[in-house]
Amino acid sequence: MTLPPVAEGLLVDVVADGFVLYCCGPRAAPTALVASYEWSRCIDLLTVRDFDRVTAARVPKRGKVDVFAPEIVVWAYEGAPQQALQALLNLMHPQHPDAPTAEYAAPLNLHVPRAEQRPMTIRLPSLGRARVRTARLATEMTTHGEAHVLSATTVPHRDPG
Repeated sequence: MTLPPVAEGLLVDVVADGFVLYCCGPRAAPTALVASYEWSRCIDLLTVRDFDRVTAARVPKRGKVDVFAPEIVVWAYEGAPQQALQALLNLMHPQHPDAPTAEYAAPLNLHVPRAEQRPMTIRLPSLGRARVRTARLATEMTTHGEAHVLSATTVPHRDPG
């Protein structure tokens, strides 16, 4: 089973946006793909466990966040790959006045059991890509009259060992 070409292109766009990519399970047949982008107060996540249904979310930071088992979200989208990936790419900057802030329970499809995470391959963005999402969304905010932004970092959120 593979992603449709349009969805595959959007997944490439997510990685190019500066997300850390976690390939859970064997690289030739992963059990899940998880992508994360860390802001100062939240983490944007993408979990692909099935190529027919993808889950994207924004997780508030309340202490240490497990990107493989988030408990709370302020935004989530579950659906067909193309729509979920596009929704994540279009999610506004967390400092935008209309950014989602109401917390609720994370969708279960964001959870990747520990037994399904191994082996794990982690792909960090290049230094030039690490802040692409911050810059892109800040530019979009600036064009809409909102110039204040927070910095973001992209680092692994849990020791895979």
